[in-house]
Amino acid sequence: MNTLSQTYNLALVSFSYLLAVLASYTALNVSARIHRSPSKGRLIWLCTGAVSMGLGIWAMHFVAMLALHLPIDVHYDAAIVLLSILCAIIASGIALWVINTETLTGKRLITGSLFMGIGIASMHYTGMAAMQMKAVIRYDWFWFAISILVAIIVSVVALLLTYRFRNEDSVKGVGWKLLAGMLMGAAVAGMHYTGMYATSFIGGHHSTVQQSYMAADTRMMAYAVGIVTTFILGATLASIYMDKLFAGKTFRIMESDQRYKSLFEHNYDAVMFYSINGEESVLNPAAVRLTGEKSLPLRTFIRMCSAEDGERVAANFEEAARGEARNYEIVIATQKRQIHLNLTNVPVFVDQNVAGVFIIARDVTIQKQDEAKINYLAFHDALTGLPNRRFVEEKLDLLIEEARRASFMVYVMFLDLDRFKLVNDSLGHDYGDLLLKEAAIRLSNCIGDRGTVSRLGGDEFMVIMADVTQEWVVKVADSLNRTIEQPFLINGHELYITTSIGISRYPMDGEDRHDLMKTADTAMYSAKERGKNSYHMFAPDLQKITSDKMFIQNELNRALALGELTLYYQPQVNAKDGAIVGMEALIRWNHPERGLVSPDQFIAVAEETGLIVPIGEWVLRTACQQNKEWQNQGLPPIRVAVNLSARQFLKKDFTQMVASTLEATGLSPQYLELEITESTMIDVHRASNTLAELKQLGVHIAIDDFGTGYSSLSYLKEFPLNRLKIDRSFVRDMKKSPGNRAIVSTIISMAHNLELNVIAEGVETDDELAFLQENLCEEVQGYLFSRPLPRDEVTTFMEEQKRRIS
Repeated sequence: MNTLSQTYNLALVSFSYLLAVLASYTALNVSARIHRSPSKGRLIWLCTGAVSMGLGIWAMHFVAMLALHLPIDVHYDAAIVLLSILCAIIASGIALWVINTETLTGKRLITGSLFMGIGIASMHYTGMAAMQMKAVIRYDWFWFAISILVAIIVSVVALLLTYRFRNEDSVKGVGWKLLAGMLMGAAVAGMHYTGMYATSFIGGHHSTVQQSYMAADTRMMAYAVGIVTTFILGATLASIYMDKLFAGKTFRIMESDQRYKSLFEHNYDAVMFYSINGEESVLNPAAVRLTGEKSLPLRTFIRMCSAEDGERVAANFEEAARGEARNYEIVIATQKRQIHLNLTNVPVFVDQNVAGVFIIARDVTIQKQDEAKINYLAFHDALTGLPNRRFVEEKLDLLIEEARRASFMVYVMFLDLDRFKLVNDSLGHDYGDLLLKEAAIRLSNCIGDRGTVSRLGGDEFMVIMADVTQEWVVKVADSLNRTIEQPFLINGHELYITTSIGISRYPMDGEDRHDLMKTADTAMYSAKERGKNSYHMFAPDLQKITSDKMFIQNELNRALALGELTLYYQPQVNAKDGAIVGMEALIRWNHPERGLVSPDQFIAVAEETGLIVPIGEWVLRTACQQNKEWQNQGLPPIRVAVNLSARQFLKKDFTQMVASTLEATGLSPQYLELEITESTMIDVHRASNTLAELKQLGVHIAIDDFGTGYSSLSYLKEFPLNRLKIDRSFVRDMKKSPGNRAIVSTIISMAHNLELNVIAEGVETDDELAFLQENLCEEVQGYLFSRPLPRDEVTTFMEEQKRRIS
């Protein structure tokens, strides 16, 4: 007895490895189908996969056994071979069952690996027991145990890889699956050859001829088994591919059905499907909640609408039944409430024929309520509830158009509450608001349905009446005056106010809304000028001064905001050599209709209304900014002179405002000169303190229009002044008036004694300049040198002088 030699056919060894790889790759794909299939399909794929994978592993083992060459004749017991195949199938089934889970736990992995490893080992050694030959098989028990351990480890690797790559269907995923199959194939082959290493064959002599015959027969059998197995595995892969395609289409169909069902069932909008005749209906839950009906034939739905909306529903349904989608709005009445609906009728096509109609209903009740609220707020005053300016202007446009066609008259009344500002100032805006509300109620009750009352803003109201006589309008105006003059009881306070009313008429006083409102406003200010608590009918011969004043009051409020105010600059020059030493900033109003308006036409009104304060602050800031710009442009540094009003100068925070302006603009205080008039000195103590603060700040101070006021000359020595400015009224008539020449020379002499410089304004002739030079007046300004110029022109003027000097 001797140990038989063992040799291997390398071609069959390689072939066996390829079978192992193919079997492993098939197992990876089968596992994906098991995981994704429904319960019934999952069992079929589990059985199919177990058979395919088991046959693949067994074929690898059997081909590897046939690759073994022994010097004796070898036959195989068919029953035992079948038993080994069964072991391989069972082991494969265990593997596929283990990974058919969402989460592969450690316990499940170990248990499955033990059963699978033992199954593979059983397949291997059962297959060895099927060999019939004149030799005895003996095993090295150490390597025998190692081979079983390798089978278990192989099972762990196989299960992990199969679980990891079961859902990889992309091109990259296929590559990973192939790589995993190669690794699993190598592991399975490694287990087989580890088991063969533990095996020894003990027998007698051998026959060379028999070996040759068996070698040829073995190769044929190996290739036959391999080809059959490959065909089975290929058929399995093909089945997987076809099932994937079919399942994908089925899934997409099911997904599409589920999507549309979900869209129908869970839509927030009410969706109602109607048959082509409108008799059959299917409602989604939202439609049931909206209508309160589980079944709603079209005729019942139409009865829930008004007659007009019902006709609209029927007509649009017929259009949808002909294939045309429609969108429209209706109102329905349910048992609980009225509902505004936005409806969309959508035809349902089956084989290019309309088989029904979807009506998609969206509840827009809240939206409609919000729109109504917004519309109300847009056209009504929030405080009084009266129509606002926008509403009354649109209504007036319509009435004028109707009056133009029907030849009747339209009357516009402007009402302003006299002494209303006194109530606000003394009692506060809360009382003022309550007074406005009560006044609005009185006006509305007095007018009734004879006209339209609106609040334009503040304490201004407007009344429109159409197709009435002038006598009637006069009676109404008188009634309004008497109604408002009655005492108002507001929170225990008995308040007395009156109203001034201006009346204009279409078409005599204006042919459009703008003209009518303007002339009514003019008439109202005329009523105020004539004693208030009265009405006044517009007349073309109203005093022009009153019209101009009203115009300025109305327009000046917006002039600053709209950028209509601008600054001009008049050069102040050295009387000796004509060099520019300063610029006086002079405000102008560039009105879009009247053109350039001079200060004497609007400054007084600005003083009365208090607008002079923000206007003055704007002038100061703009002049400082411009002077700093000139310096930045490389022009010689000069001072800029800014005129102050009494109201502005006497503000408590005036010095702080000047300091903030200088800091914001970056202008040094020495280049700013503030011009004040003698009328500012009514409160001498307060004026003196303010001037001292400005002097400490470094700002120059000049007395403007000196000689025209009433201040005592003795105060001049107490004020920290830099310059005294001679009024043009003295300069202009020096040639004809010896008295003026005496006044001018006296002012200059007095100023020099007080150590003040003198500047004369209004210099227009060479004679005037010569006299001022003779009397040592330091500086002059006037048309002899330059008129006031806009910014760009005065910049050019300064640049030209710079070039002449240089």
